[in-house]
Amino acid sequence: MDIGMIFVLIILFAFVLPIVIYGTWSTHKKDMAKLSASLNDSEKENLKNELMAVKSRLEVLEAIVTDKKYQLNQEISELKSVK
Repeated sequence: MDIGMIFVLIILFAFVLPIVIYGTWSTHKKDMAKLSASLNDSEKENLKNELMAVKSRLEVLEAIVTDKKYQLNQEISELKSVK
């Protein structure tokens, strides 16, 4: 690798990459602010309630899947299907 190529890479990582990252981040922040402003309080509350419901369902599913009886039944079913 020659000096010119190293210089170009240094410029790229030192200046261009941070500018691109900052631009992407600021655009994301603006989009999120617009979305938040467009939702009224009842819509926000509905989204929060829906998220909490999904989280609780996920916790139940995780408990089922990590249950030893469930895992044992799965292993038995797999063994039966192999035959």
